[in-house]
Amino acid sequence: MYTTVSNDHNVKPRALVAEDDWYTANMLESIFKREGYEVVVCKNGADAMHQLTYGGPYDIALLDVVMPKMSGLEVLRQAREAGIAVPVMIVSGRTKEHERIDGLVMGADDYIVKPFSTRELLARTAAVRRRCEIRQPLPKRIRMGDVLADFETFSAMRGAEAIHFTPLEWGVLRHMAHREGRAVSRQEFNVHVLKIPASIETRTIDRHAYALRYKIDKNPKQPHHILAVKGIGYRLNDFEHLA
Repeated sequence: MYTTVSNDHNVKPRALVAEDDWYTANMLESIFKREGYEVVVCKNGADAMHQLTYGGPYDIALLDVVMPKMSGLEVLRQAREAGIAVPVMIVSGRTKEHERIDGLVMGADDYIVKPFSTRELLARTAAVRRRCEIRQPLPKRIRMGDVLADFETFSAMRGAEAIHFTPLEWGVLRHMAHREGRAVSRQEFNVHVLKIPASIETRTIDRHAYALRYKIDKNPKQPHHILAVKGIGYRLNDFEHLA
């Protein structure tokens, strides 16, 4: 499942460039900025992993294989193990078949070999994003304990009792369900729910998360479903998707 910015047309798409070579990093940054992207550049793998974990969401991540502190393939491996489903393109000067296969097997969505043209890079990026967007169906209905939430009719019930959510509460809940229980950062909520840039600092999501907790959890002071993740945001716990 992929979570990207791409469906929010009022927000710039975001690209993460992890490349320790100054010339290549600047070239990639310039190319994507010309295409209207917000670009974050990391010069080592550890910084790239930190950005993927806490600075997302990104529409595309370009990872060089050989970087200080952590290789691009190790960044990819850790990101996939952590459930970070950003579309990834490996950018490398390595041309051997087994090296390309290793990257794809580990979860890369494409592998582009240096040197490459701007046209090829952008065409591959567009293709990766199209493929990844197809893979992200939104949840239709979920059950959280004795609460049933239907995202098609925007109705929620606890037994025979109706529960009323505001439009933003529906957005927060659906996005957490879409992320399959993984932690969702405030930056990601900004982009996907509030439709504002990721960099804006606001406590709006906290207010809506608290409201959801009081409506869904039987004991809001000791919540079971709407959980805070310290320093990151929130996640949805113990729920199931329904057909």
